[in-house]
Amino acid sequence: MTPIKSRLTLMFFVLIVAAAAAQEKALPVLQYVDGNGNSYEFTADGSTYVLDFAPVKKDMKSRKYDGGEPATRRVSKEKFDAVQARMDEVIKKKRLASSRDRGTALIIKLVKDDFKEYVLPQNSKDIKEIEALLYTLF
Repeated sequence: MTPIKSRLTLMFFVLIVAAAAAQEKALPVLQYVDGNGNSYEFTADGSTYVLDFAPVKKDMKSRKYDGGEPATRRVSKEKFDAVQARMDEVIKKKRLASSRDRGTALIIKLVKDDFKEYVLPQNSKDIKEIEALLYTLF
């Protein structure tokens, strides 16, 4: 095999391994996006969950909203279950918004290998309660 073919083969192998590793990353089982676009994403990790907070960052030119610093926390199954139960209560009420407009919140759940989205109306009591519960995890 020529040196060029060897390099190409090696690069191809590295790409295949990288693609396989990327596919193995667990899908989030629950995600909440607040009215500003900050995201709280729960991913199962054995008997616990990993909570990733991905804030909207400030644009220095326009001096717009800054959601804070990104953070990751390990969350017990009990705490995750409490958050999920509260979100399920909100979903069951069926007081949902018809579209995702500014100020609305979004719940995304993985249900039987399919993502379901639920939009909560702006300034709702449910949004305040869910966010208060999420804040206690940090």
